[in-house]
Amino acid sequence: MALDIGIIGLPNVGKSTLFNALTQGSAEASNYPFCTVEPNIGVVPVPDSRLDELATVIGPDSITATAIRFVDIAGLVKGASHGEGLGNQFLAHIRAADALVQVVRCFADPGISHVDGSVDPGRDIETIAAELLLADLAVLEEAVPYLDKVLRSQPHSERKIELAAAAKALAGLEKGVGVRDIQLEADEIDAIASYRLLTAKPMLYAANIGEEAEAQTWLADLSARHGAERVIAVAGQWEAEMAGLDLEERAEFLAELDGEISGVDRLVRAGYHLLDLITFYTLANGKLQAWQLPNGTKAPRAAGRIHTEMEQGFIRAELAPCDRLLAAGGWAQLKAAGQLRAEGRDYVVADGDVITFLFKA
Repeated sequence: MALDIGIIGLPNVGKSTLFNALTQGSAEASNYPFCTVEPNIGVVPVPDSRLDELATVIGPDSITATAIRFVDIAGLVKGASHGEGLGNQFLAHIRAADALVQVVRCFADPGISHVDGSVDPGRDIETIAAELLLADLAVLEEAVPYLDKVLRSQPHSERKIELAAAAKALAGLEKGVGVRDIQLEADEIDAIASYRLLTAKPMLYAANIGEEAEAQTWLADLSARHGAERVIAVAGQWEAEMAGLDLEERAEFLAELDGEISGVDRLVRAGYHLLDLITFYTLANGKLQAWQLPNGTKAPRAAGRIHTEMEQGFIRAELAPCDRLLAAGGWAQLKAAGQLRAEGRDYVVADGDVITFLFKA
Protein backbone atom coordinates (compact mmCIF):
# COMPACT_ATOMS: atom_id res chain seq x y z
CA MET A 1 0.00 0.00 0.00
CA ALA A 2 2.10 2.86 -1.29
CA LEU A 3 0.80 6.22 -0.09
CA ASP A 4 2.41 9.37 -1.43
CA ILE A 5 2.83 12.77 0.22
CA GLY A 6 3.56 15.47 -2.33
CA ILE A 7 5.98 18.25 -1.33
CA ILE A 8 4.72 21.46 -2.93
CA GLY A 9 5.33 25.20 -2.74
CA LEU A 10 6.61 28.16 -4.70
CA PRO A 11 10.06 27.97 -6.34
CA ASN A 12 13.09 28.57 -4.11
CA VAL A 13 11.36 27.85 -0.78
CA GLY A 14 13.49 24.78 0.03
CA LYS A 15 11.42 21.86 -1.26
CA SER A 16 14.34 19.90 -2.68
CA THR A 17 16.48 20.72 0.36
CA LEU A 18 13.73 19.32 2.60
CA PHE A 19 13.39 16.29 0.34
CA ASN A 20 17.13 15.64 0.66
CA ALA A 21 16.86 15.89 4.45
CA LEU A 22 13.95 13.44 4.46
CA THR A 23 15.54 10.90 2.15
CA GLN A 24 19.24 11.56 2.77
CA GLY A 25 19.33 11.97 -0.99
CA SER A 26 20.74 14.40 -3.49
CA ALA A 27 17.88 16.01 -5.39
CA GLU A 28 19.02 19.14 -7.20
CA ALA A 29 18.50 22.27 -5.09
CA SER A 30 19.45 25.52 -6.81
CA ASN A 31 18.75 29.24 -6.71
CA TYR A 32 16.55 29.39 -9.79
CA PRO A 33 12.92 28.48 -10.50
CA PHE A 34 12.01 25.01 -11.79
CA CYS A 35 15.36 23.36 -11.04
CA THR A 36 13.13 20.35 -10.28
CA VAL A 37 10.99 19.43 -13.29
CA GLU A 38 10.39 15.70 -13.01
CA PRO A 39 9.37 14.76 -9.45
CA ASN A 40 11.91 13.12 -7.16
CA ILE A 41 10.54 10.18 -5.16
CA GLY A 42 11.92 8.86 -1.88
CA VAL A 43 10.77 6.21 0.60
CA VAL A 44 11.17 7.43 4.18
CA PRO A 45 10.97 5.14 7.25
CA VAL A 46 8.53 6.31 9.93
CA PRO A 47 10.24 6.86 13.32
CA ASP A 48 8.68 4.36 15.73
CA SER A 49 9.80 4.13 19.36
CA ARG A 50 7.46 1.16 19.98
CA LEU A 51 9.22 -0.84 17.26
CA ASP A 52 12.57 -0.05 18.88
CA GLU A 53 11.29 -1.16 22.30
CA LEU A 54 9.82 -4.38 20.88
CA ALA A 55 13.13 -5.15 19.20
CA THR A 56 14.98 -4.67 22.49
CA VAL A 57 12.64 -7.07 24.33
CA ILE A 58 12.20 -9.68 21.59
CA GLY A 59 15.64 -9.64 19.96
CA PRO A 60 14.50 -10.46 16.40
CA ASP A 61 16.81 -11.40 13.54
CA SER A 62 15.48 -8.52 11.42
CA ILE A 63 13.38 -5.39 11.87
CA THR A 64 11.23 -3.64 9.24
CA ALA A 65 9.64 -0.25 9.88
CA THR A 66 6.71 1.29 8.05
CA ALA A 67 7.46 3.95 5.44
CA ILE A 68 5.91 6.83 3.52
CA ARG A 69 6.78 7.90 0.00
CA PHE A 70 7.56 11.60 -0.36
CA VAL A 71 7.41 13.18 -3.82
CA ASP A 72 9.33 16.40 -4.49
CA ILE A 73 7.18 18.32 -7.00
CA ALA A 74 8.45 21.32 -8.95
CA GLY A 75 7.54 24.79 -7.68
CA LEU A 76 4.18 26.27 -8.60
CA VAL A 77 3.78 29.90 -9.59
CA LYS A 78 0.88 32.30 -9.85
CA GLY A 79 -1.07 31.31 -12.97
CA ALA A 80 -0.16 27.60 -12.72
CA SER A 81 -3.85 26.67 -13.06
CA HIS A 82 -3.75 28.31 -16.50
CA GLY A 83 -0.51 26.61 -17.51
CA GLU A 84 2.04 29.18 -16.33
CA GLY A 85 5.47 27.78 -15.41
CA LEU A 86 4.65 24.27 -16.70
CA GLY A 87 1.67 24.48 -14.35
CA ASN A 88 -0.48 21.80 -15.99
CA GLN A 89 2.32 19.24 -15.75
CA PHE A 90 3.07 20.05 -12.11
CA LEU A 91 -0.61 20.08 -11.09
CA ALA A 92 -0.96 16.57 -12.53
CA HIS A 93 1.89 15.44 -10.26
CA ILE A 94 0.10 16.98 -7.27
CA ARG A 95 -3.18 15.32 -8.24
CA ALA A 96 -1.50 11.91 -7.99
CA ALA A 97 -0.50 12.45 -4.32
CA ASP A 98 -2.60 11.25 -1.37
CA ALA A 99 -1.73 14.22 0.85
CA LEU A 100 0.35 17.37 0.61
CA VAL A 101 3.08 19.16 2.54
CA GLN A 102 3.46 22.78 1.49
CA VAL A 103 6.93 24.14 2.19
CA VAL A 104 6.66 27.77 3.23
CA ARG A 105 9.67 30.04 3.18
CA CYS A 106 10.36 31.52 6.62
CA PHE A 107 13.95 32.62 6.04
CA ALA A 108 15.25 35.86 4.58
CA ASP A 109 18.48 34.85 2.86
CA PRO A 110 19.20 37.70 0.36
CA GLY A 111 21.29 35.29 -1.70
CA ILE A 112 18.22 33.21 -2.59
CA SER A 113 15.69 34.99 -4.78
CA HIS A 114 11.94 34.93 -4.12
CA VAL A 115 9.62 34.79 -7.13
CA ASP A 116 7.54 37.64 -5.67
CA GLY A 117 10.53 39.73 -4.59
CA SER A 118 10.01 39.48 -0.81
CA VAL A 119 9.39 36.93 1.94
CA ASP A 120 5.76 36.73 3.06
CA PRO A 121 4.69 33.25 4.22
CA GLY A 122 0.98 34.13 4.46
CA ARG A 123 0.94 35.48 0.91
CA ASP A 124 2.78 32.39 -0.38
CA ILE A 125 0.18 30.07 1.16
CA GLU A 126 -2.63 32.11 -0.36
CA THR A 127 -0.96 31.93 -3.80
CA ILE A 128 -0.73 28.14 -3.73
CA ALA A 129 -4.25 27.79 -2.28
CA ALA A 130 -5.66 29.96 -5.06
CA GLU A 131 -3.97 27.92 -7.80
CA LEU A 132 -5.19 24.61 -6.36
CA LEU A 133 -8.70 26.01 -5.98
CA LEU A 134 -8.78 27.34 -9.56
CA ALA A 135 -7.58 23.98 -10.88
CA ASP A 136 -10.42 22.20 -9.03
CA LEU A 137 -12.92 24.76 -10.30
CA ALA A 138 -11.90 23.95 -13.87
CA VAL A 139 -12.49 20.23 -13.25
CA LEU A 140 -15.90 20.64 -11.64
CA GLU A 141 -17.15 23.33 -14.01
CA GLU A 142 -16.80 20.71 -16.71
CA ALA A 143 -18.00 17.73 -14.66
CA VAL A 144 -21.23 19.17 -13.23
CA PRO A 145 -22.89 20.10 -16.58
CA TYR A 146 -21.83 16.74 -18.01
CA LEU A 147 -23.33 14.80 -15.07
CA ASP A 148 -26.51 16.89 -15.27
CA LYS A 149 -26.85 15.98 -18.94
CA VAL A 150 -26.30 12.27 -18.18
CA LEU A 151 -28.99 12.27 -15.49
CA ARG A 152 -31.48 14.06 -17.72
CA SER A 153 -31.24 11.22 -20.22
CA GLN A 154 -30.81 8.51 -17.56
CA PRO A 155 -32.83 9.69 -14.54
CA HIS A 156 -32.25 6.44 -12.65
CA SER A 157 -28.48 6.50 -13.11
CA GLU A 158 -26.35 5.60 -10.10
CA ARG A 159 -24.44 8.86 -10.65
CA LYS A 160 -27.00 10.95 -8.74
CA ILE A 161 -24.79 11.03 -5.67
CA GLU A 162 -21.80 11.99 -7.80
CA LEU A 163 -23.70 14.95 -9.26
CA ALA A 164 -24.91 16.08 -5.84
CA ALA A 165 -21.39 15.87 -4.40
CA ALA A 166 -19.78 17.60 -7.37
CA ALA A 167 -22.37 20.40 -7.31
CA LYS A 168 -21.88 20.89 -3.56
CA ALA A 169 -18.09 20.98 -3.97
CA LEU A 170 -18.38 23.42 -6.89
CA ALA A 171 -20.60 25.76 -4.86
CA GLY A 172 -18.02 25.79 -2.07
CA LEU A 173 -15.11 26.41 -4.43
CA GLU A 174 -16.97 29.34 -5.99
CA LYS A 175 -17.05 30.87 -2.48
CA GLY A 176 -13.33 30.28 -2.04
CA VAL A 177 -13.70 27.22 0.23
CA GLY A 178 -11.49 24.18 -0.44
CA VAL A 179 -13.17 20.78 -0.77
CA ARG A 180 -11.55 19.47 2.44
CA ASP A 181 -13.48 22.18 4.35
CA ILE A 182 -16.86 21.45 2.75
CA GLN A 183 -19.26 19.23 4.67
CA LEU A 184 -19.65 16.13 2.49
CA GLU A 185 -21.16 12.80 3.51
CA ALA A 186 -19.01 9.67 3.29
CA ASP A 187 -20.82 8.41 0.18
CA GLU A 188 -20.41 11.82 -1.46
CA ILE A 189 -16.66 11.79 -0.77
CA ASP A 190 -16.42 8.34 -2.32
CA ALA A 191 -18.49 9.44 -5.33
CA ILE A 192 -16.01 12.16 -6.37
CA ALA A 193 -12.81 10.49 -5.14
CA SER A 194 -11.83 9.60 -8.71
CA TYR A 195 -11.56 13.33 -9.54
CA ARG A 196 -8.58 13.53 -7.14
CA LEU A 197 -9.43 17.14 -6.34
CA LEU A 198 -6.42 19.09 -5.12
CA THR A 199 -8.20 21.01 -2.36
CA ALA A 200 -9.67 17.77 -0.99
CA LYS A 201 -6.23 16.47 -0.05
CA PRO A 202 -5.08 16.72 3.58
CA MET A 203 -2.45 19.43 3.97
CA LEU A 204 0.46 20.14 6.32
CA TYR A 205 2.69 23.21 6.27
CA ALA A 206 6.46 22.84 6.68
CA ALA A 207 7.78 26.21 7.83
CA ASN A 208 11.35 26.32 6.51
CA ILE A 209 12.85 28.57 9.15
CA GLY A 210 16.13 30.46 9.25
CA GLU A 211 18.09 31.85 12.18
CA GLU A 212 16.80 35.42 11.93
CA ALA A 213 14.33 36.76 14.51
CA GLU A 214 11.59 37.22 11.90
CA ALA A 215 11.48 33.43 11.42
CA GLN A 216 9.86 32.89 14.83
CA THR A 217 7.35 35.68 14.14
CA TRP A 218 6.42 34.11 10.80
CA LEU A 219 6.15 30.67 12.44
CA ALA A 220 3.86 31.95 15.19
CA ASP A 221 1.63 33.67 12.64
CA LEU A 222 1.31 30.50 10.52
CA SER A 223 0.48 28.42 13.62
CA ALA A 224 -2.20 30.91 14.67
CA ARG A 225 -3.78 30.94 11.21
CA HIS A 226 -3.63 27.25 10.33
CA GLY A 227 -3.34 25.44 13.68
CA ALA A 228 -0.14 24.46 15.47
CA GLU A 229 -0.79 20.77 14.72
CA ARG A 230 -0.66 21.48 10.97
CA VAL A 231 2.49 23.64 11.00
CA ILE A 232 5.84 21.89 11.46
CA ALA A 233 9.00 23.97 11.91
CA VAL A 234 11.91 22.61 9.87
CA ALA A 235 15.33 24.20 9.40
CA GLY A 236 15.76 22.71 5.93
CA GLN A 237 19.43 23.44 5.28
CA TRP A 238 20.48 22.40 8.77
CA GLU A 239 18.35 19.23 8.56
CA ALA A 240 19.88 18.34 5.17
CA GLU A 241 23.37 18.68 6.64
CA MET A 242 22.45 16.60 9.69
CA ALA A 243 21.01 13.84 7.45
CA GLY A 244 24.56 12.98 6.39
CA LEU A 245 25.59 12.15 9.97
CA ASP A 246 25.42 8.69 11.52
CA LEU A 247 22.90 8.00 14.30
CA GLU A 248 25.34 8.69 17.14
CA GLU A 249 26.50 11.98 15.62
CA ARG A 250 22.89 13.04 14.99
CA ALA A 251 21.98 12.32 18.62
CA GLU A 252 24.93 14.41 19.83
CA PHE A 253 24.01 17.24 17.46
CA LEU A 254 20.40 17.24 18.65
CA ALA A 255 21.47 17.13 22.30
CA GLU A 256 23.58 20.26 21.79
CA LEU A 257 20.43 21.99 20.51
CA ASP A 258 18.28 20.71 23.42
CA GLY A 259 16.20 18.60 21.04
CA GLU A 260 15.36 14.89 21.00
CA ILE A 261 13.46 14.78 17.71
CA SER A 262 14.45 16.60 14.54
CA GLY A 263 12.00 18.70 12.57
CA VAL A 264 12.18 16.17 9.74
CA ASP A 265 11.19 13.31 12.07
CA ARG A 266 8.28 15.38 13.38
CA LEU A 267 7.22 16.02 9.80
CA VAL A 268 7.29 12.30 8.91
CA ARG A 269 5.20 11.44 11.96
CA ALA A 270 2.77 14.25 11.22
CA GLY A 271 2.48 13.00 7.64
CA TYR A 272 1.67 9.51 8.92
CA HIS A 273 -1.15 10.90 11.06
CA LEU A 274 -2.26 13.18 8.23
CA LEU A 275 -2.95 10.07 6.15
CA ASP A 276 -4.93 8.66 9.12
CA LEU A 277 -2.73 5.58 9.37
CA ILE A 278 -2.17 3.25 12.30
CA THR A 279 0.57 0.68 12.90
CA PHE A 280 0.31 -2.98 13.89
CA TYR A 281 3.18 -5.42 14.39
CA THR A 282 3.89 -9.04 13.53
CA LEU A 283 6.62 -11.42 14.67
CA ALA A 284 7.25 -14.52 12.58
CA ASN A 285 10.34 -16.57 11.76
CA GLY A 286 12.54 -14.15 13.66
CA LYS A 287 11.24 -11.14 11.71
CA LEU A 288 9.71 -8.20 13.57
CA GLN A 289 7.73 -6.02 11.16
CA ALA A 290 5.58 -2.91 11.46
CA TRP A 291 2.65 -2.58 9.05
CA GLN A 292 0.62 0.50 8.18
CA LEU A 293 -3.16 0.44 7.87
CA PRO A 294 -5.90 3.00 7.34
CA ASN A 295 -7.56 3.70 10.68
CA GLY A 296 -10.73 1.62 11.06
CA THR A 297 -9.50 -1.44 9.14
CA LYS A 298 -10.84 -4.85 10.18
CA ALA A 299 -8.66 -7.86 10.96
CA PRO A 300 -9.10 -9.82 7.67
CA ARG A 301 -8.02 -6.80 5.62
CA ALA A 302 -5.03 -6.34 7.94
CA ALA A 303 -4.08 -9.96 7.30
CA GLY A 304 -4.30 -9.21 3.59
CA ARG A 305 -1.58 -6.58 3.98
CA ILE A 306 0.79 -9.47 4.63
CA HIS A 307 -0.58 -11.85 1.98
CA THR A 308 -3.85 -12.12 0.07
CA GLU A 309 -4.18 -15.80 1.05
CA MET A 310 -4.24 -14.79 4.70
CA GLU A 311 -7.23 -12.52 4.08
CA GLN A 312 -9.07 -15.08 1.97
CA GLY A 313 -8.53 -17.91 4.49
CA PHE A 314 -8.80 -15.77 7.64
CA ILE A 315 -9.88 -17.72 10.74
CA ARG A 316 -9.01 -15.43 13.66
CA ALA A 317 -6.39 -13.07 15.03
CA GLU A 318 -4.48 -13.64 18.27
CA LEU A 319 -3.21 -10.36 19.62
CA ALA A 320 -2.15 -8.14 22.48
CA PRO A 321 -1.45 -4.40 22.76
CA CYS A 322 2.21 -3.53 22.38
CA ASP A 323 2.53 -2.10 25.89
CA ARG A 324 1.18 -5.32 27.43
CA LEU A 325 3.68 -7.43 25.50
CA LEU A 326 6.52 -5.16 26.60
CA ALA A 327 5.41 -5.40 30.23
CA ALA A 328 5.20 -9.21 30.01
CA GLY A 329 8.63 -9.53 28.44
CA GLY A 330 7.61 -11.26 25.21
CA TRP A 331 4.96 -13.12 23.22
CA ALA A 332 5.63 -16.52 24.85
CA GLN A 333 5.19 -15.03 28.32
CA LEU A 334 1.87 -13.47 27.33
CA LYS A 335 0.63 -16.72 25.89
CA ALA A 336 1.70 -18.67 28.96
CA ALA A 337 -0.17 -16.19 31.16
CA GLY A 338 -3.32 -16.53 29.04
CA GLN A 339 -3.25 -12.83 28.17
CA LEU A 340 -3.61 -13.13 24.39
CA ARG A 341 -7.00 -12.17 22.91
CA ALA A 342 -8.70 -14.02 20.09
CA GLU A 343 -10.62 -11.77 17.69
CA GLY A 344 -12.78 -12.56 14.67
CA ARG A 345 -13.62 -11.02 11.32
CA ASP A 346 -15.33 -7.92 12.73
CA TYR A 347 -12.46 -6.84 14.95
CA VAL A 348 -11.14 -3.36 14.09
CA VAL A 349 -7.36 -3.37 14.42
CA ALA A 350 -6.09 -0.89 17.01
CA ASP A 351 -2.91 1.16 16.75
CA GLY A 352 -0.11 -0.74 18.49
CA ASP A 353 -1.62 -4.24 18.25
CA VAL A 354 0.86 -7.11 18.00
CA ILE A 355 -0.90 -9.80 15.97
CA THR A 356 -0.59 -13.39 14.82
CA PHE A 357 -3.12 -14.33 12.11
CA LEU A 358 -4.51 -17.83 11.87
CA PHE A 359 -5.75 -18.71 8.40
CA LYS A 360 -6.70 -21.66 6.21
CA ALA A 361 -4.36 -22.05 3.25
